[in-house]
This record gives sequence, C-alpha cells and structure tokens, in this order.
Amino acid sequence: MVVPSPHENWMFRSPLRMAIRLSWREPRKGDVVTKWLASSAILASMALLAGDPAWADTLPPLTGRVIEYDTSEVTWPALDVAPDGRIILFDLLGDIYALAPEGGKARPIITGAAFDTQPVFSPDGSHIAFVSDRDGRENLWVADADGGNARRVSQDESGAPHYGSPAWSPDGRTLYVSRMIWGVLAFELWSLDVATGKADVLIKAQPNGDDPHPQRRNAMGVVASPDGKSLYYATKAGTTWSSGALPHWTIARFDLATRQQHTVMTTPGGGMRPVLSHDGRWLAYATREAEQTVMRLRNLADGTDRLLHGPLDPDGQSGGYYVDLLPRMVFSADDRGIYLGLAGGLKRLDVATGALADIPFEAHVRHEMGPELRRQHRIDTGPVHVRVIQTPHLSPDGRKVAFGAVGRIYLADNRKGARPRRLDVPGAAWQPNWSDDGRFVTYVTWTASEGGHVWIVGTDGKTPPRRLTAQAAYYSEPMFLAGGRDVVAFSASQHDRLYRSAESLGPMPSALVRLSVADGTMTALGDVGAAMDLRRDADPARVRYYADGWISSHAVAAGAQGEAAAKRVVKLVARPDSQYFDAPAPLKNAQLSADGRTALVRYASQLYLVPVPEVKDGAAPTVTVSDPASGARRITAIGADYMDWAPDMRSLVWSVGSTVRTLPLGAVRDGLPAAIEKRASSVLMDVVLPRDVPKGKLLLRGARVVTMKGDEIVENADLLIIDNRIAGIGAKGTLTVPKGTLVRDMTGKFIVPGFVDAHAHWFETRRHILDIGHWDFAANLAYGVTTGLDVQTFDPDVFGYADMIDAGLMTGQRAFSTGEGVFRTSPMSSRDDAIATLRRYSDYYKTPNIKQYMVGDRAERRHLIEGAQALGLMPTTEGASDYRLDLTQMLDGYAGNEHSLPIAPIHDDVIQMLVRSRIATVPTMLVLYGAPGPLGAMTAGHQQDFDGKLSRFVPEFTFAGKRDSAQWNRPDGQGFALFARQASDIGSAGGVLGVGAHGVVQGLSYHWELEAMASGGASPLQILHAATIGSAQVIGRALDLGSIEPGKLADLLVLDRDPLADIRNTRSLNLVMQNGRLYDAATLGEQWPRRKPREAQWFEGMSKREVAAAMATAARFERAQGNAASFEY
Repeated sequence: MVVPSPHENWMFRSPLRMAIRLSWREPRKGDVVTKWLASSAILASMALLAGDPAWADTLPPLTGRVIEYDTSEVTWPALDVAPDGRIILFDLLGDIYALAPEGGKARPIITGAAFDTQPVFSPDGSHIAFVSDRDGRENLWVADADGGNARRVSQDESGAPHYGSPAWSPDGRTLYVSRMIWGVLAFELWSLDVATGKADVLIKAQPNGDDPHPQRRNAMGVVASPDGKSLYYATKAGTTWSSGALPHWTIARFDLATRQQHTVMTTPGGGMRPVLSHDGRWLAYATREAEQTVMRLRNLADGTDRLLHGPLDPDGQSGGYYVDLLPRMVFSADDRGIYLGLAGGLKRLDVATGALADIPFEAHVRHEMGPELRRQHRIDTGPVHVRVIQTPHLSPDGRKVAFGAVGRIYLADNRKGARPRRLDVPGAAWQPNWSDDGRFVTYVTWTASEGGHVWIVGTDGKTPPRRLTAQAAYYSEPMFLAGGRDVVAFSASQHDRLYRSAESLGPMPSALVRLSVADGTMTALGDVGAAMDLRRDADPARVRYYADGWISSHAVAAGAQGEAAAKRVVKLVARPDSQYFDAPAPLKNAQLSADGRTALVRYASQLYLVPVPEVKDGAAPTVTVSDPASGARRITAIGADYMDWAPDMRSLVWSVGSTVRTLPLGAVRDGLPAAIEKRASSVLMDVVLPRDVPKGKLLLRGARVVTMKGDEIVENADLLIIDNRIAGIGAKGTLTVPKGTLVRDMTGKFIVPGFVDAHAHWFETRRHILDIGHWDFAANLAYGVTTGLDVQTFDPDVFGYADMIDAGLMTGQRAFSTGEGVFRTSPMSSRDDAIATLRRYSDYYKTPNIKQYMVGDRAERRHLIEGAQALGLMPTTEGASDYRLDLTQMLDGYAGNEHSLPIAPIHDDVIQMLVRSRIATVPTMLVLYGAPGPLGAMTAGHQQDFDGKLSRFVPEFTFAGKRDSAQWNRPDGQGFALFARQASDIGSAGGVLGVGAHGVVQGLSYHWELEAMASGGASPLQILHAATIGSAQVIGRALDLGSIEPGKLADLLVLDRDPLADIRNTRSLNLVMQNGRLYDAATLGEQWPRRKPREAQWFEGMSKREVAAAMATAARFERAQGNAASFEY
C-alpha cells in the first residue's frame, strides 16, 4: 500500500529516504531487527529527517530548557508490533520509539515538541498511524514506518478534539479512531479514508441530537476483524464524568454492512480493550475481578472463556479514559503471545501458559521544554493597597466616581491623582449609586448576623446616613429613580443567602422593590429571578435588569400585570467558560443603551458592544455573543471586573482591579481591542489601608521544634518572635532575649510551621456583597492552615477578602489566590493575546499565581506560557483526568499540576520528568482523578468530628452535606492509597510536592488530606515537609513561609502530641500563631499580643430542625444551578 502525499515525489528523489524505505520493506532474512534499525548510518540520519518540512512541528516555539535522561521504565505505553514481528513500536512521554522484540536500546523515530502517541502499523507494515498535536491540536496522522513524511488525515482545524486508539482496516484504506469534543464528553467512533481524510461517524455520541449526558454513547479501543466486516470495541452509556457503581463498559461488535451494534459479552466486571488474534478466533479483553483488572481470553467460536493473566495495571474506569481504559495491547504475529505494557515494563504474555516474559529496554529521553516559571516571591510588608474596587458609578456630571471597597463607601475625582474619600457610614457598606443632583448616594449594608438594609447619605460629608428599609433582608444594587423621590433595589431572603452553599454561579433569586426616599415606604414590584444589572429604562416609568440571560424591562408602578409589569427585551447569551458545556449560557453582565439598539456586555471578563436586532413578529430577539454572526465587537484586551454606561449614555465606564476607565462611544472606532482600550482614560482609585502588624516580643520556651529547615529538630528550644517575624531559634538559653520579652512555657509541646494549603477553595464565601466575618478563613486558621492559595475563584472578589485579612479587618488565614481561572473563552490565539489577558492578573490583581483551566488546544496553552513568561507569572493548571493533557502541560513549562495524575502507578519515565521539570504536584487526595477518593472513608470514620470546635467554625449543614453525599467504597476498592504512594515517590525523588484540601470541609479536611497521604507509606516527616515548606514552594512563597527560620513570618502551630510519631497528632492543636498573633486553637480567641475573644458566628447553636431546613435550602439552590457545580477546579 502506498499512501498519497504531497511530498511523495520529493521523498523518492531523496537517496537517504529511499534507502530507509527499501531497508524497512526488505529485511534481510534472519536479522534480529530490521536493517534500518540496526544500521548505524541510517539511525544517524534520523536526526536529519527530523527537520523535513513534510512533518516539522508547527507549534508555537517556546524558549526554555532541554532535559535529557535515560529510563528503563514506561508508563501507560500504547504499543504495536510490525506485521513481520520484527519491530515493537511504543510511545513514551510523547515520542515514539522502536525496539527489537527481545528488547535492547529503544530508538526514537518520531520526536519533537509535538506530543505523538498511540502508534499502530498499517497491515503491510509500510506506514504507521498515530495521534499528534503537531499542528496545534490533536489530529490523526500517518507517517512512513521510519517516522518520516507525516501527513494529517483528520481535518480538525480548531477547537480541542481528543483522538484515541486508532486502528487500521485490513486493506489499509481506512482508519478507525475514537474522537471526542469537550461539549459532548463522549467518545464517538469514526472512520477516516486514509487517502482523502473523509470522515464517517459510525457510533454517534448523541444519535438523537440532544441526548442527555447519561444516555450518550461511547466507543473506545476499536479493532477490526480480519475479514474487515466488523469492528470490536468497548462501549458504555454516559460521559467521561459519569459516576456510579462499576462496571460501566461492555464489549460490542459493529457490523459495517448493517451499521448495527451487537453486544459480544456482558460480564460482572465489564469488558475493556478488546484484542483480536490475526485469525479472528480469539478475543482477549480486560475486566475487573475482585477490584483488580485482569485479562481474559474468549474463544469467539464456542464462547469458552478463561483467565489469562492478572492483575494488570489498574484500568481507567474511574478516570476520564482520554487515553483509553488501558493502553493498546496486541497479539504477536504468530498469535502465540500478547505484547503489553505492565508494571512499568514491556512484556510478552504466553497465550498458552499465561507466563510473562520481560522485554528489557533502555530509552534516552530528550525534550525541549518550556521555560521554568517557578519563582519565589516576597510577601508584601507595606501598606495594603486595595486591589479590586467594586461597582464604580460616575456622578451625573461625570466628574466624580462612587465605589465600594472592603465594606466601605468611597468618593473620588474622576481624574489622575485622585485621592478616594471614605464616607462616614456605619457597618459594612456596598454598592453606592448617585442621585441625579449628585447630592446623595444610595447604598446597602449587609452582615451575616444582622442582614442588610438600603440607605442614603449625603456626598458632602455632613449629611448623615439615613436608613430607608424597616425589614432586614439581603438587598442589592440600589438605584435612584428619576427625580430622586424613590429608590429601587433587588430584595432577597436573608435566610436563603445564609444557607446557600455557594454564590459563584450566579446571583440570588430576588424581587424588585421601590422605596420612598421621604419615609421609606416599600412597594413590592414582583419577582425578577436571579437578576443583576439594575438600570434605568429609556421610559422613566420602567427599569431594566438582566436575569437568566434576558434583559427585561419592568414597571416601577405598583399593580401592573403581565408584560405591563415585566417585558423581555432581548436574550443575550454566549458559549460558556467551561469546556464541559456547549449550550449558550448567560453572560457575566449585560446592559442596554438608552435607545435599546446596542448592548454593553461582559463576557469572559472582556467587554463587548453588541448590536441588538429589531423585534420581528413580536418575538424578542436572541443574540449569541460568541457567534461571529452576532456582530459583537470586543473593546478591551486586558478586561473588566465591573461595567456601566455613563449617566449621559455617551460613554462607557468600567473598572479593572482598582482602576476606573472611561471611554467615549466616539472613540470606539476602527482598531483592535488593545488599541480601543488604550483610548479610555484611566484613573487609579488607590485605597490604602495600614497593614496589620502586631507589636511585641514573645519567647516560646521548652518545646520540641520541627523547623522544616532540612531535617532539623531543635529539642528544648527557645523560639523568639518579634512583631510578626521569627527572630531566632536555638537550644534553650542560646538566644539573646531582648528586654521586655514575654516568656511562655512550652514544655512538653511540639511546634511545627503553619500549614500551607496549596490547593484551597473558599467555595462558601459570599460574592459581590462580601461577608466581612466569613467563616471559611477562620475555620482554616483554627485547624492550623495559616496560609492558603485558592486556585480558581470564579471572580476577583477573593482579593477583597485577602486585603481585609491583611489589614486586620477580619480574622483568617493568609489568603492568596489566582483569581478567576483562565478558561477557553479567554483570548489566547497569540502571544499578544496572552500577554493582554494575563496583564489583568500581574498589573491589576497583583498576583503572581494564575490558573489555566483547559483554555483550548495545545497551541493556545503554549501561548499562555509565552504570556506568563513575559509578565513573570507562575501558572498552575490541571489535566482534568486527562493524562495526555497533564504531560503536555508538564513539557510546556507550567509551574504546577493540580489534582493527581489519573493513572497509577506512574513509573521512572514520568517521575524523572516531574522532578526535572520542577512542576509542582498537589494530588488533592480528597478529590481524586483515577480512583474513588477517601472522603467516604474519612467522613464515615469521623462522625465525631462535628464536635464543639467544628461547630464554632463550620455550619453543621455544610458538614452534613459533604458527609451524606460522600461515596463509600469497600476497603479493597479504595484505590487512593496507590495515588498516595505515587505522591510519596515523587517527593522522595526530589519533586516539588504540596498538600491541598480542595475546600472539602474548611480546615478539618486538610488533616484528612494528611491522613490520606500517609496511606501510601510516606513518613510523618515527609508529609509535614509537603504540608509546610513543600507547599510554600508550590505557591511561590517559600522565602517567607514554610519553615521556622529567622526572618520568616511567624506562622507556627503548637501541638500537644508528637506529629513525627503519628501524622494524626496534627489534630492535637493547642495554639495557632499566624502573622505573629497567637490564638487559642479551640476558639480562635487571640492570646497575644492582645487579649481578644472571637466573635460568635451566626450559625452557632443551630437546632437539628434548622440544620435540616438549611440542607434543604442548599440542595434547592444546587439543583437550580445544575451540574456545572460538580466539576472540579
């Protein structure tokens, strides 16, 4: 068979290429290995062929590092054997190697920046098919058997498709392959004409076009029957995120003539990865038996079935199966053996006896990696400059700005050099908005314990605030109506807000109310749904808002009914941020111009102007902003956090970080978004707060101190704290103790550095109108987690919480964050796009940490690396249960990998890459990819954990919801110990290893994470290393945190029992010191340098009936939010 190629004629004119082709096709009889592999001259030529334009990588180049090493182990190798049995091909870390069947030196035949995997020989041995992302995204490729002259067969030009497990038809004219796109989340079975690339979908994921997730069809691991009439594969209903009891998969046969699927077998353990003998008589397949994966052999003629070998490596049923359920296995040419990867090696399994024979090999790994972006950053010590202001509104004359920040209301001139002035109002105040004459602003207050109200206050600094509402509730977005006699606002239930599990996926369901400025009389105007962006309508008797994707117009007079009360104007939606959904979803914000012909929207944190179509046939139009046909025009490159039309409707106003920008509509002319954005005026609203630094000198004397400076342990230690820094550590009596130092006896205690949560999520925090005493941060501190990094927050509100903690306005752990994740909707098609998008983080949020969450294809992910390198950012990421994605991001230079790799065990090839690449591993054992996590075991074994301490820091309904929904698994089915061993192996080999609890149960679950890591055999010292200095290195703060050394910040824990004897002794917390303040761990009452009791939380003392009602409320909101909340970040 000859595969047509645009380079075919050129290739045959190359003597070197011709020699390789001939030597491959005509092996000398009796050779142990084909001539092209044995010939040193031709092997040397392969390096020259790597530059051929026929198959050169076109990925964006990265300036980085070269790493090289030798390995004799391989993880999850997909392998094939040449038809003559003389060559084994296998993939290793994105390169394809050739090997003699008896082993030896493996020779790379396809290398480079591209990730090339799953090679499979054509029936005549002259070509190989493989999956590659060399053109920026995954496609199916064909090359000559020597790896040269590659060309693309599939035709995906955009997006991020996944291809898996290719197979040839017996005549070599067709390739079969599994293909998935993210919005579908199920692998279809495709056939591709090798010559033309023409595709035919044989098994559709959604045969009816709109099949829901549980009914979608999958086909994986296809193999063609020798007669070419049928295909065998594993199949299941569901998606890559389907859960439920195993097994999920069965073996099926597809009749190519009738296009009908027939079940081949249904076994208690399921069926995976079918392997056919060359004569079509035998079918080997994988299944589960007693929680282990084994291989069985079935005679297709008579149905007899026997165990062939077990155990195999664990299969992929509990993960995303993006690299199939098991890697490719294949019968030997004589059908007497099966070649497979197992336990890090290559093996030959004797079909008759089940005996395994090793195929020893050694491979040289060489990769040109992306830049090393891991950096250590100093923690700010000066005044706190508030990083994100909220809801800026221009005054009617455009000369001033009103905005909220850290629970305070500010006014400032709208010009450079502005000095924000705080209005003197009581309580935590938010969302100021101007009266038409500029003499007043209306605003809301809210606290968890007292609820909220609507207020007005004079802007002159003399007219005192006046409350308009009589009944406390959750009010938001107050706005004066024309004439200034009334204020309208959204009103929602205080009860519902408190008991809502999370607010990250949308606003509260609300009602619209009108308040008399004169006497506060409230008029209810009707329910408006999950509404936001309350603005005036062109008709002064109406207002507009955006709810559930619709901009609606609502009457402000009481008693109106039907469309007279609320009328939908236009639906504005767009492709969602998440890869897991393709159906258009509501935007972040949407507001109409005065004439209703243009909408200003915020989508993917960027601003767009969108033309609004005219109403046709009485139906309000729908506009999908992400559709190029919508005419939407992006006007920002860096982005926006809040947006508004100016009062005169002739300018656009937005904020990013603490900067307010104003852009006249006339300036929105030709040009790219970056050029348009630069035409806006920019004013920094620099709100400055004093940083909380305690004053005093404290000596902790007599404890055993595990410093985490190497393996250093100081017995009977003196530990000196001055202000918020460690001033000295040494044996008792060896330090110079300043006069006036308070000495506190710690005899019999154990001191370790404060824990660092390298993968935190503060899911429960209130958004937009913040909770200045929120329990997430206090709960973590009470359990010894003195620092956390939230690695995806959905919005920038978390920076407000962090600034309040740094300024001493609330008590909690030190709160670092990546801010909102960088998703597929973020502009990332070039290096310039990446720099503009990421500048929002570096220049405005002032965070060095960012989270990339599946932004798109490999080219886009590499552009993000270019942007991060240019701006000095440290990007972390995750594979979302996709092993190939994990490895490519490792190779491209990402600084961190969140969650576990979905495959265990990994072997020397991957461990060396992790260690040498310096990519951090944070396995999050409680939220595990690749196996059921330990949450069920932890909650089942810790019923007593909802004790007096936890009840002070975590609402019982939150804990009960996690406990009651946790999946229990039989002890031999709890595979998390294998992943814990994997993490331990990475750390022992010198990799960067941290601990992250994923916000499962704030504070407490960090200790569960430590216990889960111990299940893999790690010593307490190794686990403590990961929890302290290791995690500090992961988040880039090891210069100030993670160990007890002079000059570092005073974050430490005092324990009653020795953690080196048993890691569970970390639960014996007695005292917690964070930033030099010493707290009672049981109550978080401050003991030094102040004596300050903790303020009670609103949920303390809840009755069982109240807990049950709260759980029902939380469940109702989760159902309303849909399953988007179930995916992990």
